[in-house]
Amino acid sequence: MLPTIIDISRVSGLSKSTVSRVLNDHPHVSIESRQKVKEAIKELGYVRNTHGVQFRLQASNHIGVLVPDVEHPYFSQLVSALGRSLGSMGYRLVIYQTELSREYERDVYARLLHREMDAVIIAHSHFSESEIKEWLGSGIGIICNEAMDGEFLDVFRLDEEDAVFQATSYLLSRGRRHLFFCMDYLTPLQEKRWNGFQRAHQQFGLPCAKSQCYAGLVTMEDGYALGEQLFISDSLPDGMITGSDFVAAGLLRAAKQRRISVPQQMSVIGFDNHSVGLMTHPELTTLTNCIPDMVRDVTECLSQRLKGIRSAPIVKTYKTSLIIRDST
Repeated sequence: MLPTIIDISRVSGLSKSTVSRVLNDHPHVSIESRQKVKEAIKELGYVRNTHGVQFRLQASNHIGVLVPDVEHPYFSQLVSALGRSLGSMGYRLVIYQTELSREYERDVYARLLHREMDAVIIAHSHFSESEIKEWLGSGIGIICNEAMDGEFLDVFRLDEEDAVFQATSYLLSRGRRHLFFCMDYLTPLQEKRWNGFQRAHQQFGLPCAKSQCYAGLVTMEDGYALGEQLFISDSLPDGMITGSDFVAAGLLRAAKQRRISVPQQMSVIGFDNHSVGLMTHPELTTLTNCIPDMVRDVTECLSQRLKGIRSAPIVKTYKTSLIIRDST
């Protein structure tokens, strides 16, 4: 059930009239009361409507986008590109950062049903496509980035398995035999990447163990910390395939400090073709993420859906390419 002023009053311990004065920015309210209301609003996920009707924006031309973490390099790049593209069409992007909360994600779908936004772009989800469709009802939802099948919703996705298969095959073809794979959040998308890593080893007739996979790596600091751990062990890898150019940059930093020569002793491949890869030493081999093409197609599809044009779900899969630089 959606939160109301009564809920804010209960959680904050203030009267409904005080809560109302805070929401209407009345000047004669104490700083302490304002803070209590602010904390209650955050806890409840309350979003006030400009017309005073329970938590509906009543504002068209708002498009929501669901991401787990706006500071994640990939999602910040995606959100930025979506904002520019949708902005050029007169839409405003509203970012919903789930921080991997299932409850928050479901709340966003409820907000769509209550017309806080015209549509939602789902760049990350804990749920199946059928579950999302059930919660969206007649609302417009587009999958962007997640590895779903497009049975119920429009889906725009990267071929994650093929991307890592390409990168792994490249290193194996150059004689590397002790490769490690890095992923961020443990999701179906990341499982696709891990499948590509394993499939490349199978094609070369080589074993592949779960111990070659490291999860939970997102930032440069994460990459550096992993490098500090690996580069003092006896099982030094001769190749690293990461899920982010930032993680790869951290690994390169740790390798330099441990006097491990790249690419002579170890090769490193990033993901997303971020400009940071041109600032590392050596410059980073990476995989493209196809964000420009994906955003263009998502925007076009969304425009059609918002005009009421209905058809079978659109499914587009984008093939990445490997950009060879000095780190391999």
